[in-house]
Amino acid sequence: MPHSPFRLPLVDLCADDDEIARYAALLDTLDIGLLVFRCDGSLQLRNPQASSLLGDTETLWEDENGMALSNDQRLEQQVLRTRQAIRQRRIGLRKDASAAATLCNASAFPVLAEDGSLRCVLLTLSEIAQHPTKTGDALQRAAHDSISGTYSPADILQLLDDEGRRATRYGTPFSLALIGIDHFPELCREHGAQAGERALADVGRLLGESLRDADMVGGFRADKFLLILPNVRVNDATVGLERLRELVETRHASAEGEPLTISGGVCEFTGEDSAALIENVRSLLAAAREAGGNRLCVNLDFF
Repeated sequence: MPHSPFRLPLVDLCADDDEIARYAALLDTLDIGLLVFRCDGSLQLRNPQASSLLGDTETLWEDENGMALSNDQRLEQQVLRTRQAIRQRRIGLRKDASAAATLCNASAFPVLAEDGSLRCVLLTLSEIAQHPTKTGDALQRAAHDSISGTYSPADILQLLDDEGRRATRYGTPFSLALIGIDHFPELCREHGAQAGERALADVGRLLGESLRDADMVGGFRADKFLLILPNVRVNDATVGLERLRELVETRHASAEGEPLTISGGVCEFTGEDSAALIENVRSLLAAAREAGGNRLCVNLDFF
């Protein structure tokens, strides 16, 4: 399965129609809309969440500044022309000129045939006002930490409980990771609390940039982040997180700043409760640090 830089995989870029249909159904359980466009730009498929966002009439599409997008400017048309994925663009959907726009994060990427030709384009829509709510009215939009830009410990634990119930109900996989900044107490002692805050902010920002719309990141104790990765098997999760580990190390390798590395424990949900899952990734993170840090530990295998 191809992987784009610093991104966890969404779907095989040579997926057949059956796999795309399954992917559309899974995204619908995560309140993410999916539109599938043929090579001529016509609509082939949309899941129920996309229908809810777009309605039955022609929708007006806008950019992040509220300016109308022509058909040629829409994300799927750009991918049809360039065959290059577009990720994390903010757009507005307006069902009529007098209605308020619904703000969404949108991503579009190509799906290829076996001979390398373009088969179709997938466009995902995640409503910003609702994300990352996973259970309707059960949880309002979680507050972000002002330093790291991640969800609070209480909110991420609630989201983990929700994801466990969802995975049990629908039989979908998800992975959990606990990422820690190596030698964080020493960093704060030697360089001050502000250096610690900068490290938290930088790692939190990189996590937000590196993960998908559906992924959730929350603070966990002083120097750790808990990551919930829906519909991702542990091997694929590890590939994406290893790229993130390398990115953090490379970005902080210059002599001008403080060296910074991260370690992590990664596991896959197998029906256990949240407390058991967290204890699992905590022990894996501890093993990664005991082995020298700057690495991931997955079921006691190191990366």
